[in-house]
Amino acid sequence: MRSFDEMNHMFSEMDRTFDQLRSAWWKEMAMPRIDPGRPALEGDRTIGDATAVTLEDEGDAYVFVMDLPGFETEDIDLTLDDGVLSVYAHHDAEEGSDAYRTVRSRRVEKRVPIPKEIVVDEIAASYHNGVLDVRLPIVEDEREESGHRIDID
Repeated sequence: MRSFDEMNHMFSEMDRTFDQLRSAWWKEMAMPRIDPGRPALEGDRTIGDATAVTLEDEGDAYVFVMDLPGFETEDIDLTLDDGVLSVYAHHDAEEGSDAYRTVRSRRVEKRVPIPKEIVVDEIAASYHNGVLDVRLPIVEDEREESGHRIDID
């Protein structure tokens, strides 16, 4: 019986050690805080997947770029509502034969706060070779309405 107690103690110690390593790893991988003085996500990468996302201020417009390989244009839903650009992409792929069938599902969702007011009627979005590119012109003096759906070319 004593050997089982020692073995349980050893496994408990291993679990504790792995929990400490996991905790330290998550602290290192923590998302950087968004500085209100710069556009959100400028040059940052999304944690948890390999989706590269950037938002750059070009003075007269923001340019948002997101890697979305493996999706079709109709798989992507892009909206701007209350100063937040939302990207939702969903794709299901079925494979197999009559004997077995597998379904692979991929979903990507990103919400990016846009620091300044945007001219919603002049927003332009395109999707080519797995890269979503959105140009968001900044309002000069007047305020525009929010809650605008964006079509992707």
